[in-house]
Amino acid sequence: MTITQILMRSSWRFFKRHPAQLLLSITGIILGVAIVTAVLITNNSSQKAFALSSEALYGRTTHQITGAQGINEHVYVSLKQKRPDITMAPVIQDHVVIDTTVYSILGLDPFTEAAFERSSSPFQAMKPSSTVGGDSLLASEFSINEDGLTIGETVELNVGGRQHVAMIAGALKTSNPVASSGLLVGDIAFVQSLLARKDTIDRIDLILTNDQALSLEKLLPANLVLNAALSRQQTMLAMTRGFHINLTAMSLLALLVGAFLIHNTMTFAVVQRREVFAIKRITGIDANTIFKSILIEAVIISTFGSILGVIAGYVLAHFLIQLTTQTINDLYFVLHVQEIWFDPWIIFAGLLLGIGSSLIAAMLSAFDAASSHPIQARQRSAIEQRTKSLLPWLAMAGLTLVIAGFVLANAPLDSLLAGFLALMTLIIGYGMILPWFIQLLSRSLQIVVAQSGISLSFALAGIERNISRTGLAIAALCIAVSATFGVDIMIGSFRNSVDQWLGKTLQSDVYVSAPSAASSQNSPRLSPILAVKARKIQGVRSVSTGLSFSTSTNVGNIELLVVKPHTKEDPGFELIQSHLKLPWAAWQAPTTVMISEPLATKHKLASGDFLAILTELGGKQAFKIAAIFRDYESSHGKILMSRSNYTEFWTANDISTLGIMLNNQAQEKVVIAEIKKSMSTRAAPLIVRSNTSIHQESLAVFDRTFEVTRVLRWLTVAVAFVGIFSALLALHLERAREFAILRATGATQFQIMVIVVGQTFFMGLFAGALALPLGWVMSEVLINVINVQSFGWTMSSILPPGSIRSTLLLAIASAILAGLYPAFRLSRSNIAKQLRDD
Repeated sequence: MTITQILMRSSWRFFKRHPAQLLLSITGIILGVAIVTAVLITNNSSQKAFALSSEALYGRTTHQITGAQGINEHVYVSLKQKRPDITMAPVIQDHVVIDTTVYSILGLDPFTEAAFERSSSPFQAMKPSSTVGGDSLLASEFSINEDGLTIGETVELNVGGRQHVAMIAGALKTSNPVASSGLLVGDIAFVQSLLARKDTIDRIDLILTNDQALSLEKLLPANLVLNAALSRQQTMLAMTRGFHINLTAMSLLALLVGAFLIHNTMTFAVVQRREVFAIKRITGIDANTIFKSILIEAVIISTFGSILGVIAGYVLAHFLIQLTTQTINDLYFVLHVQEIWFDPWIIFAGLLLGIGSSLIAAMLSAFDAASSHPIQARQRSAIEQRTKSLLPWLAMAGLTLVIAGFVLANAPLDSLLAGFLALMTLIIGYGMILPWFIQLLSRSLQIVVAQSGISLSFALAGIERNISRTGLAIAALCIAVSATFGVDIMIGSFRNSVDQWLGKTLQSDVYVSAPSAASSQNSPRLSPILAVKARKIQGVRSVSTGLSFSTSTNVGNIELLVVKPHTKEDPGFELIQSHLKLPWAAWQAPTTVMISEPLATKHKLASGDFLAILTELGGKQAFKIAAIFRDYESSHGKILMSRSNYTEFWTANDISTLGIMLNNQAQEKVVIAEIKKSMSTRAAPLIVRSNTSIHQESLAVFDRTFEVTRVLRWLTVAVAFVGIFSALLALHLERAREFAILRATGATQFQIMVIVVGQTFFMGLFAGALALPLGWVMSEVLINVINVQSFGWTMSSILPPGSIRSTLLLAIASAILAGLYPAFRLSRSNIAKQLRDD
């Protein structure tokens, strides 16, 4: 049997006698790996869901033709006649509701669909028949099984508040049933009638070679554009890129805190065997062999813990995917697929991160055990003296990293990854400075608390004397709590900015819109006659109109918002940049628009630049940007156009929303009731909401979007809690003889409890207090670098009320709770046994 095998057998016997220590070591690894794995699975699953949904919606489509506001069906017929050699199909796409479930609905031509391979279903089932009157749909196999839809039965469809009846004629079969989740398919004529699209279609899907694409593009009218289908998918994925990277960063922060935890738990195991290692050194086993044996031990433990962590991450991902999908649906687009996609590379990544971080964290403990002289094995002072001599150098290295982080955060790199790298550099550097600073702080405070009693002074002295243990424990808790504080500031600042923006933007007292199943490409339309009716209602002072739809530009498909405001001087948009003295007057001029801050940031546009917009009458038209306005609704960007400009380039006179301003004497409830009575009908239902209700609903959506962040933040705190618990156990195990001597010389159990709890109180206080500056710096990087790069908007930084108090309480409470068991254990320890061992 080799020496290494003997040492590993010794380790196995030790952990059999101390299963709690083994469990503690594994728990730290499980928590760290589980959080990272869960986020990797969640991000991978949502991206896979989008890819599968695209597969079901587009099939083999290579290109798409879109228009400024849909495509007249006669254009499709004309193109089909001119180029019969090209595979093309008309498509209508939107959303409907059955009961409370939102479904995507496709209107397709059964005779042109075979080549696109969206499904392998018999499209003849959608053809009109005398029994169902042509009102038939195919539902995805997955939805039929999961949502309880029955083939052959009729269902009620809610389409923009209007009720329609359709029969589920069959199952939509695809190569991957999950891909078509939440999808309904019908004959294009029926869906066109269902959605009241008159003689328009949404797009034309095509399967083209490069040569065909070039030749076809020459045949298109000026108000149509040919785009690669892949570019549309890439645009949609880019919308959620920042959101997914934010989640990954939060999980890596948890793993960073977990690395401290792993170090503490491995140290705990080494501390209990220091004398055993010393004896082995005396018997001839060299330091290098002991070092390797501890690393092998760490690999075995971390492999087992990482495997369990990957499994736990898989379970946690089921919860996170629901929160993530809700956020994507609130902010970006409707995503039906919520399946977990557990690819092999995620297993490899989880194991690599868990084992790799454990090895790095265990190296310090292994070096400690291997480098200890046999005679000094029981002398804690020698280890602490060596540690204290290294602290200034560690602090200098940390300061260098902090400076590098500040430089990187302020560098004009326009890179989201650079922002996260700056943040992680700042956190690591700050954590390296903490042990040295804590040593100085505890030494200084001993003088202050000396008059308060020997117990508190003894507690502070214990922190200083055992800085190799307490320093890392406080650093781990500090980083976790600082993340909580920093994210609190970021969320609070963001919420406050959104709140103020809503107060500025929502100028009307009452808003009227058509019901919508979900946020679709083009919002439901209202008749302009309703604006005339609204002005005649008693109590109404002014009526504004808005129209929102997606159109093609030289920077991609962007939402165009057409507004006729209450007043020309103050349309209700906050301007943050303009090259003009009177931007709102210039905005009324021909071929002039304003753009939102995210659009300007992401595409490097400024006031005075030009933006090409696809119009119905003029084709691609260059519009001058008069100003940049603040907007928190769309991270993809938005274009603001006056109604007078719109009528020059579009024929449709529809509107999407009415904004109604009331007289001072008017009662809001009375006016809303009158609007519903005189303007809303069963054939054309309306949604009438007050300014206050929209404001509250918008903030509720905002709060939902940060649920995932809050969950990850508290999981990080949980990791830190386990870390400080293990550190205190290791520390107090080493000091057992010290406390036994105090007990033998007259100290009571209560006094021992006071000393230990007092020490954990100060550790928590230090962690909380030192978390405040780090948390503030983190929030500044999150607000001014990462949020700008992720979403394109800026905001003012504020300190949420009570956040400092809650941060301190969290740190102190976590430390005290973690120290209760070690305090109880030491106060009840066998004095005689400890003294005999000494």
